[in-house]
Amino acid sequence: MRIAPYLYFDGSCADALAAYARILGTPAPELMRYDDAPEGAGAPGAAGRIMHACLDLGGIPLMASDVPPGMPLPDAPHAFVNLGVDSNAEAERVFAALADGGVVRVPMAPSFFADRFGMLVDRFGTGWMVLHARACGDAGTAEQAP
Repeated sequence: MRIAPYLYFDGSCADALAAYARILGTPAPELMRYDDAPEGAGAPGAAGRIMHACLDLGGIPLMASDVPPGMPLPDAPHAFVNLGVDSNAEAERVFAALADGGVVRVPMAPSFFADRFGMLVDRFGTGWMVLHARACGDAGTAEQAP
């Protein structure tokens, strides 16, 4: 069994996944538009909207779509994605890029469970938790330098 986050947007799916690919340094997302669906499988009035998208995050898919016209989008955030990175510097960089135009819920800082942790809702309405986990056995102190 595998778990993959699935994000919903209201017309900004392609822009959001393109931004995530750029920020996270991954290949461009695979996009399937409602217009590309076989006859009768699309949604009326959904031209240009994304029916299904997938962004490869190092072998873990981040999937997404735009809701069809007339379907209400739930209140943001539509999901929180927990993103573990390999260094404090990368945590700071990714957090700052995702926070641009968004709302920081928990500022990036050392915590009792990670060298760096921060939580935000980006400009597309997606919730992100960014952290650089501390090595096993280093639970006693939090590193202060970025």
